[in-house]
Amino acid sequence: MSLNRRFTNGLAFGTNYNLGLSFKGNTGLQLRLQHAADGTISVRSDQAAYEQLNQNLALQRHVIKSYAVWNLPDAPASFGMAGKQLLSDWQLSAVFTGGSAYQPGAIQANGAAQANLVAASNAVTPSNGRYDPGYTYQNNGGSVNLTGSPDYAARIVYVGDPGSGCSSNQYQQFNTAAVAGPTYNSVGLESGRYLLGGCPDHTIDLAVAKSFRVGGQRSLQFRLDIFNVFNTIIYNDRATTVIYRSPTDQTIVNSQYLPDGTLDPNRLTPRTAGFGAATSAQPLRNLQLQIRFGF
Repeated sequence: MSLNRRFTNGLAFGTNYNLGLSFKGNTGLQLRLQHAADGTISVRSDQAAYEQLNQNLALQRHVIKSYAVWNLPDAPASFGMAGKQLLSDWQLSAVFTGGSAYQPGAIQANGAAQANLVAASNAVTPSNGRYDPGYTYQNNGGSVNLTGSPDYAARIVYVGDPGSGCSSNQYQQFNTAAVAGPTYNSVGLESGRYLLGGCPDHTIDLAVAKSFRVGGQRSLQFRLDIFNVFNTIIYNDRATTVIYRSPTDQTIVNSQYLPDGTLDPNRLTPRTAGFGAATSAQPLRNLQLQIRFGF
C-alpha cells in the first residue's frame, strides 16, 4: 500500500507499507543421507518430514516507510529585510522507518522521498532478522556422535517458551532456559528454523535546513541531519550459540549469568556477551551538518 501527497503549498508526505503473507521453501536445506552397514547410501525416509518442519523462511511480516517535508511559510515583508532573510526559507523533513523482524534482502518500501532527508545517510543494514539458537559441545557432540551420520546435524531442542526473540533486557534477548542441546540417537527433527525474530525497527530521522538567497539563481543552504533523533535502542544481533560441555553434561559454558542467578561481571559488554545477550545495536542518535552552495 502506498499513499503520497505531492508537494503542494509547502507540504508533502507519504507512507509505504508492505505486508508479508507467506515465505516458504526448501532453500538452504540438505539431503539427509543414511549410511548402511554394507556401504550403501540412501536418502532417509523422513526427508519429507524434515522439509515440512523447516519450510519457513525468514519472512518479514511488516515493513513501513513514512516521510514528510514541510517548507515553513516565509516571513511577511513587514518583518523587514533582515527579519525576512532570517525567518524565511526554512524546511523541516522527517522519515519514519518501521518493521517487524528484519529479513535480509527483503523488498523495501519505496524510499524515493527519503532523499529529502538522508541522501548521505550513515545508517547500516540491520541484521536483526529471524534466527534460531545454535549449539556446540566441547566433547563428543559432533554430527556422527548425535545422529550417526556426517551428512546432517541434530537441532536445538525447545523445552519451553523462548519468547519472541527480542527483549528490552540487553542480557536476555530470549529465554535461554527454554532450550536444550540434542542428545544421542537424534534424527535431526528436534525443531524447525527461523522460530525467533529480531527486534522491530521504529526509528525517526529528522532534518532542518535553512537557505539563504545570495543573488540570481545562487543559494547557500545550511542543513542539519539528525539520525535516530529519539535515540531509540534497536538491538540487531545477539549471542545465539550456546556451548555445552557434552550431550550428557549440559552445563552452559558461556552463560550470561552465574549459578546464583546474578550477572557474570566478566560478560557485561557486547564483546564478551554470554548466551542470549545482545552483541550490537543500530546506531544511536548522531548528527551531520552540511553546507551547500547552489548556482
